[in-house]
Amino acid sequence: MTTEIEQPLSQKRLYRYHDVIGLLSAAGPGFSGPVSVITGPVDELYVANRASPKQPEAVRITRCTKEGDFLEHFGEWGEEPGQFIWVTSIAFSPQGELYLADESSNQISVFDADNSFVRRFGEPGSGPSQFDRPSGMAFGPGGNLYVVDALNHRVQILTTEGDFVSQWGGLGAGDGQLNMPWGIAIDDAGDVYIADWRNDRVQKFDADGKFMMSFGSSGDGEGQFNRPNGIAVDNDGDIYVCDWLNDRVQVFDQAGSFKDVLIGHSGMSKWGRTFLDANPDIEQKLELATQNIEIKQRFYRPVSVHIDAAGKVFVADCYRHRVQIYQKL
Repeated sequence: MTTEIEQPLSQKRLYRYHDVIGLLSAAGPGFSGPVSVITGPVDELYVANRASPKQPEAVRITRCTKEGDFLEHFGEWGEEPGQFIWVTSIAFSPQGELYLADESSNQISVFDADNSFVRRFGEPGSGPSQFDRPSGMAFGPGGNLYVVDALNHRVQILTTEGDFVSQWGGLGAGDGQLNMPWGIAIDDAGDVYIADWRNDRVQKFDADGKFMMSFGSSGDGEGQFNRPNGIAVDNDGDIYVCDWLNDRVQVFDQAGSFKDVLIGHSGMSKWGRTFLDANPDIEQKLELATQNIEIKQRFYRPVSVHIDAAGKVFVADCYRHRVQIYQKL
C-alpha cells in the first residue's frame, strides 16, 4: 500500500487516489505493458500484459488481489492453441470463462475457471466471425459477445462459441460510422459505448446497434480527446474514457457531459517496495537519479479502465507498467 496519510483528490474532487499495483518485471510479481484490467468471478484482478516483441516471455495474464498480492501468471507468447502474441483485451463471460483477443492472430481464445485453454475462434478477414485487429470485448445482458473489429471499422455480435449474430458500423465519420474503434462498454440497460479512436469521440448505440448519441472532439480540453481507447460505465451510469495521448481518464455523465478527470497520483507499489527492500543499492541509485517525481506519478498512456461494484476505478497505466486505483466518493 502507498503510505500517504491524506491521499490526493481528482480535479473536481469526486475521486480519491487509493493505491497502485505494479512493477516492470518479466517474471514474478510485475507487469509489462498492461493493456486490459478486469475483475474476475471471485473479485480478483486479471491484467493482460502485451509486453514487447523483444520480451516475449512477459506476454501473459497476471492474477492478483485488489490489495496487490500476487497470485499467478498464466498464458504465454506464441501461435499454438492457448498462446497469444498481441493481446488487446480480456473479458469474462457470464459463465466465468475468460475471453482474450489477439490482434496478431485475429482470433479470440477462451480459458476456463482454472485458467486452462478451452477453445479459440476467428480468422483474418472481413466476413462474419472474421477479424482485422480485434480490440475491445464485452458481454451483453443476453450473454452474447460484442467484439470491436478495429480495422474492419465495425462491431460484431457473436455467441459465446463464436457464431455470428449481427454487426454494425462501417468506415466514416458520420453518426454510427467508425474509424479504428478500440474500446467497448455495455451498461445495465444493454446500451453500448464505443471509443471511436481515430474520430476522437465516443458513440452510444442500443443493443442492436442503432445509433443513439455521440460526444467528444479532437483536442486536449475538457470533453475533448486525443485517441480514446479504453472505456467503462459504472453502476451510476457515469462513463470513463481513457484519453490515450492526453495521458488522462475523463469522466462523463449519462448525457456525455464532462464531470471530472483523473491524471494519476501514483506512489510506491507493494511490489516495488519489496523489490527495493531486497536491493538497497538499487534504491540508493534510484533516489539519486529521481527527478521531477510529480511527472512519474502521472499516467503515461492509460489504455484500460475498469470500475468494480464498490466504486474503485482501476486504470491500466500501460507505459509505466502499473495499475493505478481511485475510489469514487
